[in-house]
Amino acid sequence: MGVLQGQVAIVTGAAQGIGRAVAVRLRAEGCEVAITDRQRDVHQAAAEIGASGHDGDVADPTHVRAVVDDVLGRHGRIDVLVNNAGVALRSDALDGLDGAAEQFDTVVGTNTKGPFLFGRAVAPVMVEGGGGHIVNVSTDHVKPCPDCHPHHGHGQMDLYNASKWALNGFTFDWARTLAPHGVRVNNLCVGATDTAMLRNYRRGELAPEVVATWLQPDQVAAIVVELLGEGPGGRTADNVGIYAGYPVVLPPPGA
Repeated sequence: MGVLQGQVAIVTGAAQGIGRAVAVRLRAEGCEVAITDRQRDVHQAAAEIGASGHDGDVADPTHVRAVVDDVLGRHGRIDVLVNNAGVALRSDALDGLDGAAEQFDTVVGTNTKGPFLFGRAVAPVMVEGGGGHIVNVSTDHVKPCPDCHPHHGHGQMDLYNASKWALNGFTFDWARTLAPHGVRVNNLCVGATDTAMLRNYRRGELAPEVVATWLQPDQVAAIVVELLGEGPGGRTADNVGIYAGYPVVLPPPGA
C-alpha cells in the first residue's frame, strides 16, 4: 500500500515532463489523480496514467472551477494540489515595450495566476476535509544551490524569474493561514530538468556534458512523493531545493 493510498490529487501541466512524472508516481502510491494541461494530448496521457484529464488554461478561472468541481464530483475531496504548469520565454529589460504586455500575460498567467486560482479553489476544500498539501513548483533561481553564486538573476528571464518569485508570496502567506487547518504549503525549487520546456528554451544549445547533469522528471516526482509523505506533521512554508549535478535528496526542513 502506498504512503498516499486513497488520497485525491490534482496535478497541473501534466501532459508531459515533471507534471506527468508526478502524476504517474502519485497513481503508483495509490492516489486518485486528475491532470490538466493546455495540450489536448492531456487526455491520452490521462488514459495511460489512469487519471482523469482536463484540457484548458490554468489562468482561466472557468477552467479551474470546472476541474475542481469535476474532481469533487468524482471523489468528494481533494488532498493534494501540485501547481506544476509553467512556461519559460526569453525576455529581458532591453526587449522594449512592444509585445511586453502579451509576454507578461503569457508567463505570469501560467506561472503565477494559475497557482493562485487553483490554490484559492482547493484551499477551502482542504480545510473542510481536515487537511491537505499544496506544492508550488518553483525554480532554483529562487533558491540557488548551496555553493552557487548568491546572485539570483540569470539574464533573459525577467518574467520567468518574477513569476516564480511571486509564488513565495502565496506559499508563505497561505502556509500561515492554513496551518491551523492542517494544510501544508511548500515551494519545490527545482534545478535544470530534462523537459520539453527547458529544451525549447535552450534552442538547441544542448551540449551533451551539460544535459548529462540535468535532473530527470521521475527524480523530481520522487521528491514530491517524499515531501507529501511527511504527512500532517511535516514541513510547511519551506523552499525545498533540488539541484542538477547534486545528489537528489529531500533536504531537511529549512535547509
